[in-house]
Amino acid sequence: MRRIEKFGLSSYQFMAMTRRGVFYTFLILYMLEVLNRSFTEATLVMALPLLANSITQTLIWGPLSDKFRVRRLLIVIGESIAGVAYILLSPPVWEFFIGISHYQAKDLYALTIILGLTFLESFWSMSNVGWSALIADLTKPSERGSIMGQLNSVGSIGSIIGVFVGGFLYDYPAKAQGFHYLFFISSAIMFSSATILLVTVKEPKVVPSMNTTLKKSDNIDTTGDFPLKHIFYWYLVSIFFVMAATASIYRLLAYYIRIALSATSFEISIIRNTSSIVNFVANPIIGTLSDKKGRKNVLLAGFIAVSFVPFLYTLPTNIAEMILVSILSGITGVILSTVSYAFIAEIIPEESRGRYFGQYNTAFTLSFGVTPILISGLLTDFLTMNFLKVVKSLEDAQMLAITYVFYFSSVMCVIGLLIFLKKVYFTPYSVR
Repeated sequence: MRRIEKFGLSSYQFMAMTRRGVFYTFLILYMLEVLNRSFTEATLVMALPLLANSITQTLIWGPLSDKFRVRRLLIVIGESIAGVAYILLSPPVWEFFIGISHYQAKDLYALTIILGLTFLESFWSMSNVGWSALIADLTKPSERGSIMGQLNSVGSIGSIIGVFVGGFLYDYPAKAQGFHYLFFISSAIMFSSATILLVTVKEPKVVPSMNTTLKKSDNIDTTGDFPLKHIFYWYLVSIFFVMAATASIYRLLAYYIRIALSATSFEISIIRNTSSIVNFVANPIIGTLSDKKGRKNVLLAGFIAVSFVPFLYTLPTNIAEMILVSILSGITGVILSTVSYAFIAEIIPEESRGRYFGQYNTAFTLSFGVTPILISGLLTDFLTMNFLKVVKSLEDAQMLAITYVFYFSSVMCVIGLLIFLKKVYFTPYSVR
């Protein structure tokens, strides 16, 4: 990979993670504590957009990427569309067009945010599939794990900065009153990242070929588009359970920390950023380790560790203890992003990367965005209503409900681990 391309990819990753840290860390918190939505309604703001993202990646942008060999162009167009949309959805611009304060029309503004982000994600998803395929096209199998580790470390720095900035601005000048700043900063970041990528990275020329790093076994069915298609899909099933559980935690974590530990938004930022700091340190180490020692062994360690994380989040009684749990969460996050990507990149053939990375991203977005509406949304609301019969306050009922959701999430992670062991790890097919 050329230096200018590595700079472009690193810059894009940095700004993308900065933008996510600025905006999405506090979006659901705003829905819950300012717009007074239920847990189910609050999770819709992530679920419906990511459902639209999943559908369009698989049916439209993935096949289009393979047919026309456009990776960079999809990213640039997707980020530019999103930059405009964020400006239109911001509270001041929304109030200008509607003619009423969003504080006086909480139901309408909440609905606008949910539907607006859903419509946006239908186009923004072209950026996701373009990014996944672009990195695979520009890297060699022997360096892919280490390069992904480097990129994700750069992204971790961006996330740290973004979460701190979001945490500071969200409560400026008073509690939750700086939410509108997060839209404008995110929009500026998206326009900047699209410009830098357009200037620094060229569309790669991919020569169709099958992977040469795979070792066949006589007792494995290799019919279909490519030899390891069955492992590809079983891996998606296993990671689906883990990511659905992880996402359900993240949807509720900021609010849980707020009510359980009486944390400020800045303290929430510190806890979330602990995980990002660990990402920064561990990404290049784990990425290189997976290049040398094998993807599946490192993935197994990640699957085992992540099964404990949801349960451990229920134990802390102060900020310091919660930070310790966040450290473990950061390590598992590295494994299940950096190594997972490198593992999948070696399974699928080059000429079908757009299509199958679209499906891979779809599994992530369905699990990370859509499934939590059932767990952190409907289940949490159901448990809250039942606990209200036996506790004195709404916050006590909500804390109990979230605690039980975390227990359930641990069980889901164990299911994913068992599927990974039986259907992926112990297969006679070997991958690096």
